[in-house]
Amino acid sequence: MREFSLPIARYRLTLRALTPIQFPAYAGSTWRGAFGHALRRTVCITREPDCRQCLLWRSCVYSQVFETPAGQGPLLEKINAAPHPYIMQPLATSGRQYAPGEVFALELSLLGAAIGHLPYLLHAMQQVGERGIGKGDGRYALVAVAQEVAPGAGEWVQIQAAGESLQALAGVVPLIPPMPEGVQVRLLTPLRLLQEGTPIRSSRFTFQLFINALMRRITLLHAYHAGVELPGDFKALSQQAAAVTLGDADLHWHEWSRYSNRQQNHVQMGGLLGSFMLGLDGLEDFWPWLWLGQWVHAGKGAVMGMGGYALDCYTGEKAI
Repeated sequence: MREFSLPIARYRLTLRALTPIQFPAYAGSTWRGAFGHALRRTVCITREPDCRQCLLWRSCVYSQVFETPAGQGPLLEKINAAPHPYIMQPLATSGRQYAPGEVFALELSLLGAAIGHLPYLLHAMQQVGERGIGKGDGRYALVAVAQEVAPGAGEWVQIQAAGESLQALAGVVPLIPPMPEGVQVRLLTPLRLLQEGTPIRSSRFTFQLFINALMRRITLLHAYHAGVELPGDFKALSQQAAAVTLGDADLHWHEWSRYSNRQQNHVQMGGLLGSFMLGLDGLEDFWPWLWLGQWVHAGKGAVMGMGGYALDCYTGEKAI
């Protein structure tokens, strides 16, 4: 069975509203934008307006996390955009309003080398709370930070409380369990896949498109953020995936848009929600990718929490 070497760390930030806070229907873009601005203010020492013109571009915490430089190494030289090593989980705050004193949470995942930058990222999140977020720039305080002992373990331990030192755990490479007979794949947040620039809707969705996007993302995450080039005949795997059929597909398109400060315009970010069944007999080569994908997401907008999914394993007719 394929082994991966990308460590993952998942954190849960407990926040307390200091003023009224109102989040949009999908808060991932709001959190990402506020976090990026705060992180740049936190770590930038040259104040260059364009990061790419800065001498520190390839070593700066901001660029490594938020604008990962592309194009280094033989595997990466043809890549125009590198995957970023963080994922924000906005579901708990999306579409919500909080009154002063109310407590809420935001989950954050860090991948590979970015785990070592946690103190900078937490400081940036504190700065977001002081400057404000959402409609009306609502302010909050960071109350505590918890970390999951291992991805998917469900066991969380507090690693920092307000005013106390940070006691972070090491990141963990998820273990791949034995393959079940099949899985139901539940898309938890919009999955946005593109083919030649065109979004893939339910009528054109295939396992091949899904697994290709997943293998590409995981391979690039390893290369950029773990310094590892994963071996494998990906062309052969893709050809094998073309013959895989989905069962009980119940997928629908969910449209939403975000405002891009860079483009000064609203950008459509729709994707697929729903579920599909997948029998795994003969698909042993794909099982590790499917399992790991739960922690790194798939498709466009992963850093904003898009493309998140969960696997419900089953044996025969009985779910396990």
